[in-house]
Amino acid sequence: MNSSDVIAANITMHTRMADEYKTCEPHFRPENVEKVEGILKDIFDQTQARRVLDLGCGTGFIIDIAKKYVEEIHGVDVTQSMLDNVDTSGTATITLFNQDTATFDSEEGSYDVVTGYSFLHHLFDITPTLKTAVRSLKPSGIFYADLDPNFYFWHELEKLDRYAKYDPIVKREIEMVTYKDEDIEKNFGIDRDVFNQAEYGKNIQGGFREEQLVDLLGEVGFSDTRIEYHWYIGQGQLINDDSYSHEERFKHADVMDGMLRKMLPLSRHLYKYLRIIARK
Repeated sequence: MNSSDVIAANITMHTRMADEYKTCEPHFRPENVEKVEGILKDIFDQTQARRVLDLGCGTGFIIDIAKKYVEEIHGVDVTQSMLDNVDTSGTATITLFNQDTATFDSEEGSYDVVTGYSFLHHLFDITPTLKTAVRSLKPSGIFYADLDPNFYFWHELEKLDRYAKYDPIVKREIEMVTYKDEDIEKNFGIDRDVFNQAEYGKNIQGGFREEQLVDLLGEVGFSDTRIEYHWYIGQGQLINDDSYSHEERFKHADVMDGMLRKMLPLSRHLYKYLRIIARK
């Protein structure tokens, strides 16, 4: 398997899913959009951002948020069907490129912020895309990537027996993580091998290690990197527990998150995802 194989798998999978992507992917839920918008607003304030480059932009998750705050956005994706679903309305100038992020020929130092949301795990090798990001940024610009798999969570989950008598919280994660390829094949008719190749960094490599990411980001030219863990197992159940009010649900979830963060790095295997905030 090589980079071309992974790109081809991504085009096949996302062409099939493009029209339903905004409704089938959980990161489009309002509570997550609100959280990401808060992160982006802070980054935009820090950088006084006017121009944004969104790598692996898909159907425009980041673009939909960013266009309210910046003047110009360039989105890059290998799947034209995903780009066809981007909403380019609004006051920001939005330009879309059907290209590979590893070889995208951006002007050096021309963007204030570069983003890549739920994207890096779709790559065979993330290094060329990280080089695109750092080259594209102005001095002190920020690269923000998010919703990529935490190796330590995936590694522990794969040890578990699918048919053992675990709590429903654990059983759900086993099905959604370890056997998601079955669900995708059933609902979208996408071959399991194609799906796993398209999510190469997650399903074949097993996610990203914090230490390796920090080293790699430094090697390609970032001066400062912060890796954050988020979305712990069971957080969704707390947020959606209708026996409590909306405010109480999120308070309970935040209290649990605060405790787990105090226990890092011992608790890092309980968090599903990694967030990268790196400054050039």
